[in-house]
Amino acid sequence: MRRLSRARSINYSTALRAIAQDLELRGLRTLDVTTDGTDYVVHCGYQAPPAPMPVTLHYMPADIDELNRAGQEKRGKSLPAREFVSLVQILRAIGGYLDKNGARLIRISNNQSRRSDPFYSVEYETQGGERVLDDREGAAIYDMCVSMYKQRGKVDYPSKFACEGR
Repeated sequence: MRRLSRARSINYSTALRAIAQDLELRGLRTLDVTTDGTDYVVHCGYQAPPAPMPVTLHYMPADIDELNRAGQEKRGKSLPAREFVSLVQILRAIGGYLDKNGARLIRISNNQSRRSDPFYSVEYETQGGERVLDDREGAAIYDMCVSMYKQRGKVDYPSKFACEGR
């Protein structure tokens, strides 16, 4: 029987960035991410949201470590991004927000979007046990990404913390 109180070894910012890099490499644009604290399941699709999501990917901690190492080796060597706010930046910023607030991720989805602006629905549990559904669109996502960019190098989020009690 799987215990839900296992400690995560990777913070959300790092895990979600690595997953987003893999999704971008695969050309996947629509996503619905869930986690049990260590493993991530991503239902995704190739078309812009809203769209069918025929692909299901599973990421375990070892997968995320490997993706993160591969991403570190490529950083600074690739061409500049075509979009200022990419999937990688968006998921990393959402992860950073969760890490900073000590929240436990339940779900992230961009499949409710009906317009060209990015729209992400983030469901999480606060440290006090409250479940929150936070819808973020265009300007709010951009602000999160800019804030995360400004914090790079200034804050070192803890790499280990328990999900228990959040």
